Amino acid sequence: MLITAVIIALGGCAAKTSPERHSIYYARHDPTMMGGNYASSPDATAKANLPAYKQIYQQGQDAKTKGLTPAQAQTLADEIYKVNANVTSGTETFMNLKEHKTQITRDERASQLWGQTLKETFLDGFNGVK
Repeated sequence: MLITAVIIALGGCAAKTSPERHSIYYARHDPTMMGGNYASSPDATAKANLPAYKQIYQQGQDAKTKGLTPAQAQTLADEIYKVNANVTSGTETFMNLKEHKTQITRDERASQLWGQTLKETFLDGFNGVK
C-alpha cells in the first residue's frame, strides 16, 4: 500500500510540464510572497503566472523551429533574463481608482527570480525538455 502511494506521488511530480514546474518554483520561492500579515497562495500564483511561462516555452520551441543555433538561443535567453530581471518599478492602483496610484518598487530578488525562471523555461522549450 505504501509503495503504491509513493509511486502515485512521484508520478504526479513527473507529469508536470516545464512551464508548470518553473511557475510553481517561482511562486514558492518569491520572497515577496512571505510576511507576517500577508497570506499567500503559491498554487494560485503559479496558476496565474502559467500563461506567461507557456508563452516563453512556446517562444523557445519556435526559436528551434526557425533554426537558431544553441549559441543564438542562449543569447536570446540571456536577453529574456535581462529584460525581466530588471522589472523593478511600476505603479499600483487602489481599488482600480485612477486617482489612487502609488509608486511601487518591486523586490530585486523577486525580479531576478522571475527573469531566471523565464530564461530556463525558454531554454527548456528550445531544447525540447518536457
